[in-house]
Amino acid sequence: MLLFLCVLGALVVCANGGPDEVEAAYPLSGPTQHTPITYTRLTGALVDGERELGEEAGEDGELLDEEEPYFDASMVPSYTAYLGKTATLTCIVHAARSDKSVTWIRGRDLRILTVGRYTYTTDLRFEALHQEASSEWTLRIKSVQLRDQGNYECQITTKPIRTFNVFLRVVEPTVEVLGAPDIYVNRASMINLTCVVHHAPYPPEAITWYHGNKSISYTSSRGGVSVVEERGETTTSFLLLQNARASDSGTFTCQPEGMTPATINLHVLNGEHQQAIQTNSSSVCVPQLSALVLVAIILDSCCFG
Repeated sequence: MLLFLCVLGALVVCANGGPDEVEAAYPLSGPTQHTPITYTRLTGALVDGERELGEEAGEDGELLDEEEPYFDASMVPSYTAYLGKTATLTCIVHAARSDKSVTWIRGRDLRILTVGRYTYTTDLRFEALHQEASSEWTLRIKSVQLRDQGNYECQITTKPIRTFNVFLRVVEPTVEVLGAPDIYVNRASMINLTCVVHHAPYPPEAITWYHGNKSISYTSSRGGVSVVEERGETTTSFLLLQNARASDSGTFTCQPEGMTPATINLHVLNGEHQQAIQTNSSSVCVPQLSALVLVAIILDSCCFG
């Protein structure tokens, strides 16, 4: 009977009442706790979602910055170049943000030489080298001159700017005959003339000895002649003349191919200037003869003795 009366009351309200009557009959328990979802809110949620997928967050929830570019620990602070040859300075940078992130600057005048793969100087001897996705930025200097010696800066365009200093040393090949300008020997003694080539990018193809304007070799008509060479970072040529005689006096020239020659004046004495010989020999540091040179002397003695 009670159920029938409740149903009947609801029908009466629906038939005779409006929204106010419905609210009075069935009051809500309280206002809704859900905020209406808007397009703006959804867009923000998607952006946040993309960031969570694309970037790493720190412990406090804040996004971490991108990795800062940095220099490779294996970079060397100095290079050596030979006069007239090509010098190559290499800067290794990791995590560079663009191809224009690395700059080469000349220290003596702070002139910008290269930016990334581009050269910013009218001196055509300078050239920028960089391959895409490579961590190496190279400064190439062709036909190196003595004035190119000095400091060069490799810079990364960070804030603040990071700099790595490189020193370029330019060396000039030189030729010398030990004991120059004059050397004295006794008659009938062994003559040992030593020619040394320093700072050559590679050993000279040939080294020719001259007495006056006449070339000397082991086939010379004089006889008792040995020419021995030791090649390496420093190239040495030994001219050995057995049984020194008065006709050996004069100017001897050492001529490495493609290089400036060096000369020495030889004086063969009859024993009358011992003081000159002793003074000369004490002031000259002549390298010890190697086993190869000694073998050459022995063989020469057998053939011409």
